[in-house]
Amino acid sequence: MARIALHYIPGNSPIHRWDARCKFLGLLMITATLIPTRFAWLVFDSFLLIGLFFISRFPFKQLLRELRFWAILIFILFLFQVLCTPGTRLHLFPWLPLSKEGLLLGGLTCWRLGLILGYAMLFTAVTRPRELREALVWILKPIPFIPERRIGLMVSLTLRFFSRALDWVDEVSLAHRARLGDQKKNPFRKAKFLALPLLRRSLLEVEEVTFALAARGYREDLPHHISKLPISHLIPLLFLLGFFMVSKACFGHPSGTSVSFP
Repeated sequence: MARIALHYIPGNSPIHRWDARCKFLGLLMITATLIPTRFAWLVFDSFLLIGLFFISRFPFKQLLRELRFWAILIFILFLFQVLCTPGTRLHLFPWLPLSKEGLLLGGLTCWRLGLILGYAMLFTAVTRPRELREALVWILKPIPFIPERRIGLMVSLTLRFFSRALDWVDEVSLAHRARLGDQKKNPFRKAKFLALPLLRRSLLEVEEVTFALAARGYREDLPHHISKLPISHLIPLLFLLGFFMVSKACFGHPSGTSVSFP
């Protein structure tokens, strides 16, 4: 079964049809709310992410099977935060170096990282790399002395290469298990048989893309036409911006809704 995490999934949902420039600006706005540790904004971003996943008709069952690796990394980070953060010891587990501040810091950190990962998967699932390139060119074009076409191309290619690398990891792992390579107990040999084919495929892919760009006569000084941004697509952004402004005005004092880390 093909991997879907951090891949574009074709669809006809309202989020798929939403302009990529609005999606990118909305992602920047939501990312800005994840920087401060405000419980109300984390709750809102969580409910918004769940609703957007349902609207985009994202295949949850297949996604949950692919998130085991990310879940293990987040859990390791949670344990590191819990065990290494000083503070008030928990009386329930006196033999473990657990603190209330560590549990709070670890939980909020993992919550925030989970939201960042979720929005990244949602954005890549509903946005083609070509649409992302055009959105970046449109956003960076008014800024002088910035090669907007080069930056847009590099970002879209990076996103494409990252998703391709995930596919290559699955292919190499399946080929390794088919040759009974998983029965070897030496972890260094396993890493070697996984890393060398990935490095070879990456270099070949980079070479093919370079030749393809040269064969198509890629130049940064050629005129580039970008369609106009529909005004109706700005309405969700205005609602989102209005909510954040009202929330900041109502809960702006840090002592009420934010959490300070030690």
